[in-house]
Amino acid sequence: DAPKISLRTALGHRSYLASLASSFANGWAVFGVRVSLVPLFVEEVLRRDGAFAGTALAVFAAGNVVMLLVAGRLADTIGRKPMVILGLLVAGGGTIWLGFTDSVLLFLVASVVAGMGSGLLTPAQQATVADVIGSKGRGGPVLAAFQMAADIGAVIGPIAAGILADQLSYSAAFAMTGVLAVVAALVWLPV
Repeated sequence: DAPKISLRTALGHRSYLASLASSFANGWAVFGVRVSLVPLFVEEVLRRDGAFAGTALAVFAAGNVVMLLVAGRLADTIGRKPMVILGLLVAGGGTIWLGFTDSVLLFLVASVVAGMGSGLLTPAQQATVADVIGSKGRGGPVLAAFQMAADIGAVIGPIAAGILADQLSYSAAFAMTGVLAVVAALVWLPV
């Protein structure tokens, strides 16, 4: 039996700390802001009915799925770090772009781009955490903290972005969300 890796030991790995940052940013953007602000943006800015928000979320998911199909293999062949950084930059760029769209077509294209970025990021990020835990997979608290980083982002993101959208604009809210992904990519650079 391999010993269980402690959270303290995992926090000593730069790759794990970077995974926490990217998990937080991804949770903020994908599970928080996208689900909460996209429907409002669709109705208030694009002047489409609420049902169209479902279409926008489906387009994001389609971009995500397309990249998930190849991203795992790429993470194993070219490495986790390049895939995570590329995924964060593409997702961040697509999210920023999303907030500045004023047409349905551009909004859908930006949604696909953001989804593709998230799809590039996810397998490599999860594989990095698995690398830290080890082949025996005995890292319950380590895995839980990684997931909780995304959960915290998913809770804080809609609140902070909602305040920005209310006080400034949707563009500011989506820009802040995209910038968080870019900051998480910068955290990955020294890994």
